Amino acid sequence: MRQKARSLRLHATKGESLLWYELREFAAEGLKFRRQSPIGPYIVDFVCPSIKLIVEIDGDRHETEAGKLHDANRDAYLRSLGYVIVRIDEPDVINSAWHVAQFVKDQAERLLGDPSRPLRGHPPLEGEGNEGAIR
Repeated sequence: MRQKARSLRLHATKGESLLWYELREFAAEGLKFRRQSPIGPYIVDFVCPSIKLIVEIDGDRHETEAGKLHDANRDAYLRSLGYVIVRIDEPDVINSAWHVAQFVKDQAERLLGDPSRPLRGHPPLEGEGNEGAIR
Protein backbone atom coordinates (compact mmCIF):
# COMPACT_ATOMS: atom_id res chain seq x y z
CA MET A 1 0.00 0.00 0.00
CA ARG A 2 2.86 2.38 0.81
CA GLN A 3 4.45 1.66 -2.56
CA LYS A 4 1.20 2.53 -4.35
CA ALA A 5 0.88 5.74 -2.29
CA ARG A 6 4.42 6.74 -3.30
CA SER A 7 3.59 6.12 -6.93
CA LEU A 8 0.44 8.24 -6.67
CA ARG A 9 2.48 11.08 -5.15
CA LEU A 10 4.91 10.94 -8.06
CA HIS A 11 2.09 10.96 -10.61
CA ALA A 12 -0.25 13.50 -9.02
CA THR A 13 -3.01 15.11 -11.05
CA LYS A 14 -2.85 18.82 -11.78
CA GLY A 15 -5.53 19.49 -9.16
CA GLU A 16 -3.69 17.46 -6.52
CA SER A 17 -0.42 19.28 -7.21
CA LEU A 18 -2.05 22.71 -7.04
CA LEU A 19 -3.91 21.99 -3.81
CA TRP A 20 -0.86 20.37 -2.19
CA TYR A 21 1.13 23.54 -2.84
CA GLU A 22 -1.51 25.51 -0.90
CA LEU A 23 -2.16 23.01 1.91
CA ARG A 24 1.55 22.77 2.80
CA GLU A 25 1.42 26.41 3.87
CA PHE A 26 -0.95 25.56 6.73
CA ALA A 27 1.69 23.49 8.55
CA ALA A 28 3.05 26.68 10.12
CA GLU A 29 -0.40 27.15 11.67
CA GLY A 30 -0.50 23.61 13.06
CA LEU A 31 -2.57 22.03 10.26
CA LYS A 32 -0.24 19.40 8.87
CA PHE A 33 -1.61 17.57 5.86
CA ARG A 34 -0.24 14.42 4.27
CA ARG A 35 -0.92 13.55 0.66
CA GLN A 36 -1.73 10.18 -0.86
CA SER A 37 -1.87 8.63 2.57
CA PRO A 38 -2.96 5.02 3.23
CA ILE A 39 -5.83 4.57 5.69
CA GLY A 40 -6.96 0.98 6.02
CA PRO A 41 -7.49 -0.47 2.52
CA TYR A 42 -7.73 3.00 0.91
CA ILE A 43 -5.39 5.80 -0.10
CA VAL A 44 -6.79 9.28 0.48
CA ASP A 45 -5.74 12.36 -1.46
CA PHE A 46 -5.05 14.53 1.61
CA VAL A 47 -5.46 13.99 5.33
CA CYS A 48 -4.87 16.12 8.40
CA PRO A 49 -4.48 13.31 10.95
CA SER A 50 -4.62 15.50 14.05
CA ILE A 51 -8.25 16.48 13.35
CA LYS A 52 -9.22 13.49 11.18
CA LEU A 53 -10.04 15.61 8.13
CA ILE A 54 -9.78 14.04 4.67
CA VAL A 55 -9.86 16.10 1.48
CA GLU A 56 -10.67 14.28 -1.74
CA ILE A 57 -10.38 15.81 -5.20
CA ASP A 58 -12.96 14.28 -7.51
CA GLY A 59 -12.22 13.97 -11.21
CA ASP A 60 -14.42 12.55 -13.96
CA ARG A 61 -14.23 8.92 -12.83
CA HIS A 62 -16.01 9.86 -9.60
CA GLU A 63 -19.07 10.84 -11.66
CA THR A 64 -19.71 7.34 -13.03
CA GLU A 65 -22.11 4.97 -11.27
CA ALA A 66 -19.21 2.67 -10.35
CA GLY A 67 -17.22 5.65 -9.06
CA LYS A 68 -20.12 6.91 -6.96
CA LEU A 69 -20.65 3.46 -5.44
CA HIS A 70 -16.95 3.09 -4.66
CA ASP A 71 -16.85 6.56 -3.08
CA ALA A 72 -19.94 5.81 -0.97
CA ASN A 73 -18.43 2.57 0.37
CA ARG A 74 -15.08 4.22 0.96
CA ASP A 75 -16.59 7.23 2.71
CA ALA A 76 -18.68 4.99 4.96
CA TYR A 77 -15.57 3.08 5.99
CA LEU A 78 -13.54 6.24 6.64
CA ARG A 79 -16.41 7.85 8.60
CA SER A 80 -16.64 4.70 10.73
CA LEU A 81 -13.05 5.49 11.77
CA GLY A 82 -14.07 9.01 12.79
CA TYR A 83 -12.89 10.92 9.71
CA VAL A 84 -14.71 13.85 8.15
CA ILE A 85 -14.51 13.84 4.36
CA VAL A 86 -14.62 16.94 2.20
CA ARG A 87 -15.00 16.25 -1.52
CA ILE A 88 -14.06 18.91 -4.04
CA ASP A 89 -14.48 18.80 -7.81
CA GLU A 90 -11.15 18.94 -9.62
CA PRO A 91 -12.12 21.86 -11.91
CA ASP A 92 -12.71 24.00 -8.81
CA VAL A 93 -9.17 23.27 -7.63
CA ILE A 94 -7.67 23.97 -11.03
CA ASN A 95 -9.59 27.25 -11.35
CA SER A 96 -8.82 28.49 -7.85
CA ALA A 97 -6.64 26.31 -5.64
CA TRP A 98 -6.10 29.15 -3.18
CA HIS A 99 -9.84 29.61 -2.58
CA VAL A 100 -10.34 25.86 -2.19
CA ALA A 101 -7.46 25.75 0.32
CA GLN A 102 -9.06 28.58 2.28
CA PHE A 103 -12.33 26.61 2.35
CA VAL A 104 -10.44 23.54 3.63
CA LYS A 105 -8.78 25.69 6.28
CA ASP A 106 -12.19 27.02 7.38
CA GLN A 107 -13.50 23.46 7.69
CA ALA A 108 -10.42 22.45 9.68
CA GLU A 109 -10.90 25.39 12.04
CA ARG A 110 -14.55 24.37 12.55
CA LEU A 111 -13.42 20.89 13.49
CA LEU A 112 -10.88 22.31 15.90
CA GLY A 113 -13.60 24.42 17.51
CA ASP A 114 -16.26 21.70 17.70
CA PRO A 115 -15.20 18.19 16.64
CA SER A 116 -18.73 16.81 17.09
CA ARG A 117 -20.19 19.20 14.51
CA PRO A 118 -20.51 17.61 11.06
CA LEU A 119 -19.40 19.70 8.11
CA ARG A 120 -22.13 20.46 5.62
CA GLY A 121 -22.42 22.76 2.64
CA HIS A 122 -19.87 25.26 1.54
CA PRO A 123 -19.49 28.92 0.85
CA PRO A 124 -19.43 29.83 -2.85
CA LEU A 125 -16.09 30.34 -4.52
CA GLU A 126 -15.33 33.88 -5.61
CA GLY A 127 -17.56 34.88 -8.51
CA GLU A 128 -19.83 31.88 -8.03
CA GLY A 129 -23.47 31.66 -6.97
CA ASN A 130 -24.76 29.45 -4.16
CA GLU A 131 -24.62 26.38 -6.38
CA GLY A 132 -20.84 25.85 -6.07
CA ALA A 133 -19.39 22.41 -6.67
CA ILE A 134 -17.48 21.86 -3.45
CA ARG A 135 -19.31 19.08 -1.62
